[in-house]
Amino acid sequence: MFKANITGRGVMIIKSIVLENFRAYRTRTVIPVSRLTAFIGKNDAGKSTILEALDIYFEGGTIKIESADASKGGDPKNVRIGVVFTELPTQVVLDSKAPTTFANEFLLNHDGDLEIHKVFNCGNATPKASVFARANHPGAKDVSDLLQKQQKDLKAIIKEKQLENNCNQTENPSMRHAIYNAQGDLGLQLRDVPLNDDNGKAIWSALQNYLPIFALFQSDRPSSDQDPEVQNPMKVAIEQALDQLQNELDAITDQVRKKAEETASRTLAKLQASYPNMASSLQPKFKKPAWKSIFKLDLEADDGIPLNKRGSGVRRLVLLSFFQAEAEKKRQAAAEGQPEPRRVVYAIEEPETSQHPDSQEQVINALLELAEAGDQVLLTTHVPGLAGLIPLPSLRFIDRLPETKDIRVRAGTSEVYSEIAEALGVLPDPMQGQGLRVAVLVEGKNDIDALRSMAMVLAAAGEVAALDDNVIFWTIGGGDSTLKDWIERKYLDKLGIHQVIIQDSDRSAAAIPLSIEKASWLQAMQALPNVTAFLTRKRNMDNYLHPDVVSRLTGGRAALQHGIDVDYVRMADELSSCITAARANGPLPFNPVDHDGRPIQGFSRNVCKRIISSYLLRNMTANEIRQRSQFQDGAVQRHEVLEWIAEIANRSQ
Repeated sequence: MFKANITGRGVMIIKSIVLENFRAYRTRTVIPVSRLTAFIGKNDAGKSTILEALDIYFEGGTIKIESADASKGGDPKNVRIGVVFTELPTQVVLDSKAPTTFANEFLLNHDGDLEIHKVFNCGNATPKASVFARANHPGAKDVSDLLQKQQKDLKAIIKEKQLENNCNQTENPSMRHAIYNAQGDLGLQLRDVPLNDDNGKAIWSALQNYLPIFALFQSDRPSSDQDPEVQNPMKVAIEQALDQLQNELDAITDQVRKKAEETASRTLAKLQASYPNMASSLQPKFKKPAWKSIFKLDLEADDGIPLNKRGSGVRRLVLLSFFQAEAEKKRQAAAEGQPEPRRVVYAIEEPETSQHPDSQEQVINALLELAEAGDQVLLTTHVPGLAGLIPLPSLRFIDRLPETKDIRVRAGTSEVYSEIAEALGVLPDPMQGQGLRVAVLVEGKNDIDALRSMAMVLAAAGEVAALDDNVIFWTIGGGDSTLKDWIERKYLDKLGIHQVIIQDSDRSAAAIPLSIEKASWLQAMQALPNVTAFLTRKRNMDNYLHPDVVSRLTGGRAALQHGIDVDYVRMADELSSCITAARANGPLPFNPVDHDGRPIQGFSRNVCKRIISSYLLRNMTANEIRQRSQFQDGAVQRHEVLEWIAEIANRSQ
């Protein structure tokens, strides 16, 4: 949220990152992450270290572990990079091509998550990784190392314990399960289970097929023909293509292995006849190919100028376009019910680099769309403007403990937000307190346009008083959803003006009750002095659109799909589909403009949200607004849109 097989491979996402003795992270530090996570702090705080540690962990190829990566004053023999994965597949194939589960193999930690650590001995000039599963695993004698045992060794134990009738001896998971059941007390304990040698190495190799694809995009870019900022999106494209063809590639690899081993066996047989001592020490060892290193994909400009020679801003726009295209592809696949592709973790250092400040919101929106579509985005920034646009739950503030100077990573409290604002210099937008009578807080700019559109229609019909923009302070993020919003809320509290907050319910069907989080938010907001809070009864502002408007403004050429639940669908997606389909049949008499009369170009999902809020809602009739906003409250019929706007108008007096 994959491949059409029983394993559900590739569904995992990262829950947290564990660093210990790695650069500035000397003490063990657990870093929780979400779908979108922004690491914020001053320069040299340790933000980029997190992303580079992940590149080392996933063997992305950009960053290599070095002996100098060991923390000063730490243990250079125990440089640890760990990742905790959640949303695990229900079944996996780890060895002997037999299905099993992580739980049956005792590979999960106390929280039921998969936690895999790589430990490096940076006392060596060329550190190598030792791989461990940090798991609640059997520690009792005779069962503590079953994952490391080959099939022949498991068969020997089965025979010794007379368990032949309790398992399938062609399947390692079945034999391990029988041995565990016969043991009794397994002596479960949280410990590091080695996955480096013998069968453990094979299990780790299989596990990697379930991990997300990782891609690192750095702001400090080399200027070469293989500029990572250009190549990395294409590298992801290669890995995604390979993932979709994994079954076919495995079959090819197996055929090549068999034929190569046949040749090797014939050669060894001849060698045995003439040089038996030498032959006895040789064994065929087949290495699977690293497919992703074989294929290359470049972008070449039509005018003959290599893309890597263009300005860094242009190259960043290529990257931004890649993110947007990926999000759109995933949404389309989900709408069509296609199996989900392997998830991708995008680690982006300072995405605002080489971009005009006006483009920063576009950057964040693109990354939010990627996260909403199912992938994971980790980014770093120390720019106030960008930090102010990031949802509060996504913020991770990196600084140092005053006493020990050890790095700490914090999230989620009012104290932390204040420290971020102070450290980065994030301030509220300049505004005059004089004359302001009410603040209206909604989730986004489109919601402001939607309210203004419907207020204009209702005021023209005499249903409500006209809104006076001179006394209204419009702002986004009424639920304190971003740092900027949180700061402005604090500022508004000091001004002492009334706040009207309207938030989306985000319900996807009438039968689905309001989420606990939304209900708790509404209760908390309504308890505040000087605040009136509403939750939309429909999914969001888009869903108050009357379907007749689309047909009316397109001369009957376009219409929303019949039978959709107009109260709870993603209306912008539906509008995008119906307009695109209508345009495929010829020119469409549909020229939407915003509140300032400027044409709105395009019909993507984001553009269609603007079309709905700025144009379609503004062309509804007062009666259509009443129809779309009415609801029954006991014996009383009410109209929520009228109530919102009347509250704003009354507070403006």
